[in-house]
Amino acid sequence: MVALSCVIDTLRAANDEIDQHYYRWTLIGDQTTSVASSSDITLQTIPNDQLEEFDTLIICGGDGSHLFNNRSALNWLAGAGRTGRKIGSISDGAYVAAAAGLFDRCRSTIHWKCQNAYRERFPQIDVRMSILEVEGNRFSCAGGTASLDLMLKFVSDDLGKGVAGRIADNYFHDVIRGDDCVQHMTSAFRFAIKDKRLSDALLCMEANLEEPIPITEVASIVGISHRQIHRIFERHLKVSPAQHYRAMRLVRAEGLLKQSSLSISEIANGCGFQSSSHLSKFFKAQYELTPARYRSSR
Repeated sequence: MVALSCVIDTLRAANDEIDQHYYRWTLIGDQTTSVASSSDITLQTIPNDQLEEFDTLIICGGDGSHLFNNRSALNWLAGAGRTGRKIGSISDGAYVAAAAGLFDRCRSTIHWKCQNAYRERFPQIDVRMSILEVEGNRFSCAGGTASLDLMLKFVSDDLGKGVAGRIADNYFHDVIRGDDCVQHMTSAFRFAIKDKRLSDALLCMEANLEEPIPITEVASIVGISHRQIHRIFERHLKVSPAQHYRAMRLVRAEGLLKQSSLSISEIANGCGFQSSSHLSKFFKAQYELTPARYRSSR
C-alpha cells in the first residue's frame, strides 16, 4: 500500500501544484472489479480488457507476486509492451513484468529481499541493486518510498524540477533519490553513517555472501585491525562481526526459501554454509523453524 499510495498521491499532488488535471489514473485488475490488499483495504478496479487508452502502465506487486502465473494476464501485458508505451513495475511487481518479458532488454530492480530469488528465476535479465531503474520506456523500483522517488522523477521530466521539488518538500522528502542510490540488504546500514569503517565492512560482507571471507580479511580490506573491527561492531550493532555476517547470510537464505525453487542444500551452498544441516542449525536459532518447515509454512 505504501508503494501504490506513493504513486497515486504524487500524481494528485502534481495536479494540485499546477492547478489542472494533467494526470489521470485508473486502477485495473485481472478481470476483477475489486482487489483486497494484505492490509484488508479493498481497491475498486476495472477489468484490464476494459482499459481503453493509457500512456503509462504500472504493475504493482507485493508478497506473493512471485507466484503469479495467470497466462492470459501475462499475454495481455506482453501485448501492451509491444505498443511502445511506458510500462514498468513497483516493488515485487517486477516478477510479473519480467515473466511477461518486459525486462528482457533492459535493466530492472526489485526489493532487496527478492533480489536473489529474482536473479535465480530470470538469469537472462540485467538486475541491479539500485532503488530505481529507468531505461527507455521501461522502469522499475524497489517499492516502499522508492516509488515516491520514481514518480517525482516522472513529474520532474513532465512538469519541471520546481514542481517535483515542491511535492518532495510537502512530503518532508529531503532528497529525491535516483538510480545512483543503492539498496542494501541489512538495516544496519542506518548505523554506518556514524563510522565509515563500519559501512565499508558491511559492504565487503554483502559482496561476499556466497563465499564468506574471514573476518581478519574483512578487517584488512577495510584497513583496520582485527581488534578494531570487533570493537566497531560491538559499539554500533551490539554483536560480533562474525555474528552479523552470519545473520546477513541467513536473511539471504530466508528470501530464497520463500521465493525460489532451489533445494535447501543449494540454498545452503549459495549462502556460504557448509551443508544443509549447518544452515538448519543457525536458521532454526534465528527463525525458530527449520528451513524445510519455514518453507512449507510460507
